[in-house]
This record gives sequence, structure tokens and C-alpha cells, in this order.
Amino acid sequence: MIESATTPGWLAVALGDLDRVLVDHAHCERKAAATALSLVASHPEHEILVRRLSALAIEELRHFRAVCERLRERGLALTPDRGNPYARALRALVRDARRERLLDRLLVAGLIEARSCERLRLLGEHLDDPALAAFYRSLAQAEAGHATLFRELAAALHPAPEVGERLAALAREEARIVAALPLEPRIH
Repeated sequence: MIESATTPGWLAVALGDLDRVLVDHAHCERKAAATALSLVASHPEHEILVRRLSALAIEELRHFRAVCERLRERGLALTPDRGNPYARALRALVRDARRERLLDRLLVAGLIEARSCERLRLLGEHLDDPALAAFYRSLAQAEAGHATLFRELAAALHPAPEVGERLAALAREEARIVAALPLEPRIH
């Protein structure tokens, strides 16, 4: 789903300040749950969205709690959200017309989940702490499923050629956005 791989420098930065990564990750999980519920609230007429995204919101909140537990174990507290320039730049690509907006919101959410999957997998493969590495590998698998879910929902509600064309365009922009961002100890 994503077009570009994360630069190797990101992993070094992330491993060098894992505490900040964990705080950022907690906020990412919270916002993923909020996004799922926002889509349900905006499009209650689509039963498939209500059913599948309400379940996703519950799962994302469980992930949020699990990451917060890892923070607590490390003697850390959740700090205020610093915002996410990556997600903000992707959301700026969402078109305004209701039908197009739904497609774009689903595909943008899927791209965010796909990038999360990639980066959580990298953490899971390179962390020295076996328990934390296993935690991140399991979350990477979940994020892969979430990326697929958003793509499936888009395909269930829009013609396949339209989904494919728009996903390709958004994926190109996502790659450009990632390349332009500074390397920071955060998931995105």
C-alpha cells in the first residue's frame, strides 16, 4: 500500500529515544480509534462502516491502553500530544465532496496504518528488549490488518478502478510527505 520504505536513519533515531516513540505511539493509537469513530459518525448510513469500524475503534483503544501500560512500566507518563505533521499533510489531501471525502478518508487511514505497520515491524525486529520487540511485532501484524480493512471498505463502497487510481495517487503523495519530514523519534 505504501510506495516507499522508511529511511534507515529513522530506526536509529527511534531506538535512540524510545521513550518519545512510546509516547507518540500511544497518541497514534488513540487517534486511530478516534478516526474510526469519526468515520462511523460521519457515515452511519453504511452499516459495513458502523460494524467494522466500531470494532476497530475498540481494538485501537486496547492498543492505546497496552502502550500506556508500557509507558507506566518504564516510569513514564503520557504527555500532551505534539500533533502529527505527517497525518496533517495526508488529511490535507482529502477532497471535499461527500462521496470523494469518504473514499479519501478511508484510503488515507489505510496509508497511515500501512506506514505504522512498517515502522512497528522495524522496531520489533531491532529492539534489544525481547518483550517489547514481541509487543511491537504483534502490533505490526494488527496494523497490517487495519491497512487491509480500510482498503476493503473503500472497495466495498466505491468502484475498484476508482479506488485503485486514487490509492496510487495518495500513495505517491504519502511517499513525498514521508521523504520531506525530519527524522524524529515518533511513529510517523
